[in-house]
Amino acid sequence: MEGVSSDPSLNSVPLSDLRCRNDSCLAFETAHNLSQKEVSYYYQYEYGHWTTWLYVILIFIFTLAHGLRMWNDRSPRSRTIGRRPLRVLHFKALAAARYFSYRRFSGKLLEWLGLPSYGLLAAFLLLALFFLLLTFAVRPYYRQFRGFGSPPLAIRAGLMAIACTPILLALSGKANIITLLTGVGHEKLNVIHRWVAWMCFGLSVAHTIPFIVAPLREGGYAALHEQFYSPGGFEYTGVPPLAMLFGLVVLSIPYLRHRFYEAFYHLHILLAISYVGLMFWHSGNLEDSWAYLWATIAVWLASILARVFYFNRSLNVHNQWIVGSPTRLHALPGNMTRIDVLAPHGFSWQPGQHCFLRFPSLSIFDNHPFTIANSCTASRTSLKTEDHKWDPQSMTFFVRSHTGFTRKLSKYIKSNADITASAWVDGPYGGILRNVENAFDSIILVAGGAGITSCLAWLQHISSRMKLEAVRTRSVRLIWAVREVDHLEWVSSELSEISNAGSNENIDVSFYVTGSGSLSDPTYHIQLSQTGKIDKEIKIDTNENNDCEKASPSASSGSRGLGVQHRGRPPLADLIPSMLTSPRSLVIACGPESMKIDLSNACAQAQKKVLNGEVEEIALWTETFGW
Repeated sequence: MEGVSSDPSLNSVPLSDLRCRNDSCLAFETAHNLSQKEVSYYYQYEYGHWTTWLYVILIFIFTLAHGLRMWNDRSPRSRTIGRRPLRVLHFKALAAARYFSYRRFSGKLLEWLGLPSYGLLAAFLLLALFFLLLTFAVRPYYRQFRGFGSPPLAIRAGLMAIACTPILLALSGKANIITLLTGVGHEKLNVIHRWVAWMCFGLSVAHTIPFIVAPLREGGYAALHEQFYSPGGFEYTGVPPLAMLFGLVVLSIPYLRHRFYEAFYHLHILLAISYVGLMFWHSGNLEDSWAYLWATIAVWLASILARVFYFNRSLNVHNQWIVGSPTRLHALPGNMTRIDVLAPHGFSWQPGQHCFLRFPSLSIFDNHPFTIANSCTASRTSLKTEDHKWDPQSMTFFVRSHTGFTRKLSKYIKSNADITASAWVDGPYGGILRNVENAFDSIILVAGGAGITSCLAWLQHISSRMKLEAVRTRSVRLIWAVREVDHLEWVSSELSEISNAGSNENIDVSFYVTGSGSLSDPTYHIQLSQTGKIDKEIKIDTNENNDCEKASPSASSGSRGLGVQHRGRPPLADLIPSMLTSPRSLVIACGPESMKIDLSNACAQAQKKVLNGEVEEIALWTETFGW
């Protein structure tokens, strides 16, 4: 050990002698130096650097890919360039990758665990393999004696774990630089965040175990106890952050996160702050260990400042402070609440994006994410104030009552009918950050229940762009599954507006009513009555396997038709392939996890059309709930 002077009386004592257990013994000092020369303690810090380089390079690659997509989508792509040999080869290679990567495991248990697609799982397995190779490829794992230094296996695993901390915080932020660079929304990055956290925990366990095994091998439990409680011992200071990290990953299991979301949210932040603080204590500023933690704090502060002073419209540096947006709330069937919020000055959004809403008069501490259910171009002023200076546009949200804040909101609305309030808007976040209408010929929207919020915004956006501008997209189809037919009233006025806007011959809408009351009903055209209620007026004679080609957006000329109602769940495995006839198609889905799994597998199977040369590209985008 450093700072121990040599004892001449121990110069001839062999290493096997129990008196020879520190650098005062010549044999121990010689063996110590040889052990460090064989596997240097200081070289282990390179493993943290390699981990950092890995995610920096990956971010750079995805940034280039995002930039290329944005460049290609700047204007409508010509349909005549699709036969170029290199382009055909590119899309076939992409289809082959999607044939595997889009697939997902089905089943309640796997859904409970929140397993992602095959593609993401394969990427995570490769990342785990990278860490496993760096951790276990180099031997020896242990030194002959604990006095020779910490076990090399423990040091490199710990440094890779601490090097993961900055990227973990970057992936978790609602406003983060990774989204800015790669165009991937925080709700998608959150999936990566959770899996990288499990790998960080695995590395931390690999870091911990050798510190237990080494003293046990050398002197049994007594040696472990002495080492653990020795002054300045890293074993003692390492237990609290490991416990914090364990709590973070276990409580992030989808079932627990969704079931106790509000408790999880606040506890997760508390545990994360405690973890970072305790890591300062544990790592003791050895070499560059604190550099990762300072980087973590810098990333975290940047995210918080961006969210508070830019995305939060009530604290935005360009707006009047601590002033909410005028809001109207209205109760709808099926425990649904409609919220119309007057957009702040200069506020714009893309279809599929969401905002966090806070109602100070209802609950100052609750801040929940809801998808914006209308497009920016299609929004209309639904709220009026005498002296407001904001742009004449509003955002619409549909909030389904579950537990916690949404249940509190539902009860509040039911007891007050139509009411006005003030809301703090934080956003927008997420969505597809590209001009898909310039890249795809056909867009298919699949919604389940309240998932219509995202799909409705896309339907409004694409239909208005098709009517007013030169875009590549020529057809839009909506499939919406609801439990009861009266749930269609949630967005009946919006669908009717699209239907009556003209030039809607390329917009097809189909409804699937899955409730038991619908099983004996025939198939109907859905129309809107003069009071705004849903009518089932025109029966359609169909066989059991209805093709969505029959789903006309209007029942008759001049009628206020919304679409066609079918009974039962939509047979996505059969419907989706039959719709994918355009050269380039994009499928966008938002709804229950089971529905997204079925759709992912259907789109994976449909990649055969690209491989067989029937179409050029079939892409899929699924919106994520539960962030």
